[in-house]
Amino acid sequence: MIDIEDVILQRIEQIEEDDPELEVGYELIGEENRGIIITALEDILISVEFVESDLSWQRELAEEEYMDAHGEDILVAVIVPTDAYLEVYGRLRRHAHKGLVLLSYESLGILSTPMAG
Repeated sequence: MIDIEDVILQRIEQIEEDDPELEVGYELIGEENRGIIITALEDILISVEFVESDLSWQRELAEEEYMDAHGEDILVAVIVPTDAYLEVYGRLRRHAHKGLVLLSYESLGILSTPMAG
């Protein structure tokens, strides 16, 4: 199982490096080994990034969560393990929503490490 907090922290480092003015926070959803990164600028919500693990991307309600967030008129990104990218792309493509960004760990240069223990 992937250490999702490590993946999230790597992504936050990238975001802060790209734009130090952004306020970045995250929430771990431990029982599902996934997380959400939220970025804001002066209390205005800019983006939500769903960071999925090797197991969590398969959740039944995942697509619905992405679409609900996408309806908020903010940038919504979904970050998945590289080996899940094509399957998730196929699922999301059916919805034909523009503005929803799908990224893989590899495309972002993020290394996934296994959970300790």
